[in-house]
Amino acid sequence: MVLGGWWRAALRCTSKAGWRRGYPHVGNGFRWGSSHGPAGPRGSGQPSSTSNPITELDKADAWLLRKAHETGFLSWFRNGLLSTGIGIISYVQSDMGREAAYGFFILGGICVSYGSASYLASLFLLRRTMMLSLAVTTLNATAVLSVALFWLCAISLYIGRLEVEIVQDDEPEDNDDGSSKSEK
Repeated sequence: MVLGGWWRAALRCTSKAGWRRGYPHVGNGFRWGSSHGPAGPRGSGQPSSTSNPITELDKADAWLLRKAHETGFLSWFRNGLLSTGIGIISYVQSDMGREAAYGFFILGGICVSYGSASYLASLFLLRRTMMLSLAVTTLNATAVLSVALFWLCAISLYIGRLEVEIVQDDEPEDNDDGSSKSEK
């Protein structure tokens, strides 16, 4: 897939500490010692007096970067949900499965939390590269945080329900006449 050359320059800038005013400068002709900013059109050695207009290719590249970024988050979240589902199934199957279930719950939590954290970090670091406004970035961050919070609430309620069922199973059951089954 051909995306254009600007994303390679963005990676070079971020890996070499090419930050200015809080965001990486993207462009093939950025001069590190210069105060003029990016060089002229497509690698010419002369600085431009006006900023380069955003082309349709730049917009398409930003859109592809956004979609790849969202796909990464959805992949981590899907793996977290699968791990959680496997934990629920193994918990129900047997006593041995109950011990393994907590491992799957922890693995699901790691996947969901890492996917959410990496998405949010990348979202704010690459906001200008992806051509996102601050309002859209905040909306995306709110959506990711709410999905992760819903997962956390669901798994907490489920684990709490399992613990309540375990405690209730250990208590003796009462008959209609007030005596328990073990007394008869």
